[in-house]
Amino acid sequence: MTDLRGTLFDLSGRVALVTGGSRGIGRACSERLAQHGADVVVCARKSSDAESLVEQINARGAGRALAVSANITREGDLEALVDEAIGEFGKADILVANAGLHIHVGPSGQMNDAVLEKTLDGNFRALHRLSQRLLPAMAAQGWGRIINIGSIAAHFGSGIYHSYTLSKAIAMQYIRNIAVEFGEAGVRANTISPGLVRTEMAGAIFDDAHALAKELTRSTVGRAGTPDEIAGMVVALAGAAGSYVNGQAIAVDGGQSMRYVD
Repeated sequence: MTDLRGTLFDLSGRVALVTGGSRGIGRACSERLAQHGADVVVCARKSSDAESLVEQINARGAGRALAVSANITREGDLEALVDEAIGEFGKADILVANAGLHIHVGPSGQMNDAVLEKTLDGNFRALHRLSQRLLPAMAAQGWGRIINIGSIAAHFGSGIYHSYTLSKAIAMQYIRNIAVEFGEAGVRANTISPGLVRTEMAGAIFDDAHALAKELTRSTVGRAGTPDEIAGMVVALAGAAGSYVNGQAIAVDGGQSMRYVD
């Protein structure tokens, strides 16, 4: 194993809490953060998924890992998640807010309050509640990272993804505010906006040849991304390599968000 101690990507001594940490992008983040030396709290709704991944991480012996089952839309679960993380590792100084919801597709007239509130709970309020718990200790120690996994969809208007894009845009602005408020205290807060990535959440696109072709038309690399390619940016922002990056929304999208298609 490559010795990363003393490099810009050395995360030894850090503790990362990853929501939605057992599948897709979250799984890749959990694995790569641990590979670079961080202890990792893998949060997932299904404890079996998290426990299986934690066993694999602990067997590799770089960073330690802990599995915690939690529903991010429930405030009590989030409180218990933080308590377990701190109880095991003494702190949590990297938050990767990856878990999210995409539960409605359709015109704005069909976006009722229940849909909107549930989507906001998953895509914004969980980030806010966890940040509120973790930021005081981050600021007190003079070091912390809040990394929000957003979406390039939040950078555009949409006629059918109303609750999803709205909630992701709110979270993106929240990150900017946190960056301003806590930057001088040593905390860095950023959003990563993935483009099309081959995950379970994006499965409907990959199952629809027309939808997939439409998405790839905007890509400058001619393919979808992988979870590992998002995790790479997470690792960079989590370590010393990201110490001068703050309040940004970084598109990791194969150029999708900058290509004009006529």
